[in-house]
Amino acid sequence: MKSCRPFPSIILLCLLAGGFLPETQAQTLPVTVRGQVTDTARQLVLYPATVRNKKTNVRVFTDNGGYYRIPASQGDTILISFIGYVGQAFVVNNTAGEEVKNVRLALQERFLPRVEVSGKWNPYQLDSIARYEEYRPFLETRSRTLVDTEKRSQGGFGLTFSPFTRYSRKQKDLRKFKELYAKNEMQRYVDYRYSKPFVQRVTGLSGDSLIKFMYKYQPPYDMLREMNNETLIFWISERALQWRKDPNVTLKPED
Repeated sequence: MKSCRPFPSIILLCLLAGGFLPETQAQTLPVTVRGQVTDTARQLVLYPATVRNKKTNVRVFTDNGGYYRIPASQGDTILISFIGYVGQAFVVNNTAGEEVKNVRLALQERFLPRVEVSGKWNPYQLDSIARYEEYRPFLETRSRTLVDTEKRSQGGFGLTFSPFTRYSRKQKDLRKFKELYAKNEMQRYVDYRYSKPFVQRVTGLSGDSLIKFMYKYQPPYDMLREMNNETLIFWISERALQWRKDPNVTLKPED
């Protein structure tokens, strides 16, 4: 008598109906992670903050309300960053559906130790290149002006008055971001040249005295761009001498 063998397809259907799915397959279900990125101290929305899935390398930006939405799976690491702020990361917990994660970023600390590397580019240049590549879609977007030269009017001058695009919230936020980006780049350059270890070696100050000195005396960006290291050392030394004589007296940057 022949033995009865169930068909493979019937076995598979039974396994599916009984929920006997491999654990790895169950963890690959899509999860939509969404939330808002804001400033810790003032609770300002951060636009455009970068939100990136470390595993898939999918990258999105927050909108002008600070909101984001990114595809992920359980166990994926999501990285959030914004210029001038300390980045954060979190791991996706949900196995499917949606996961809401609001993120609050803190401002970066000033006067961090400077890290030197050998090669063609210094640390400031490498960071600057990386930041530009990250925010290229926004930095290379043309900001609209009151007069839009791309639209031709019937008057023959090729100019169209467009206050609605000029003063739209998105355009305002874009211009504000570009201004913030430019200020951040200048401050990063100052912090790189006028670093805590460098000033400490020149002045011999340390601890709170060093921090107070650096906050009181900081060379302007334009001046620092024109200074070589020898001139900068002399500039710092003069102010350190005055600091030791009388910390309450302040020398002007050009003195």
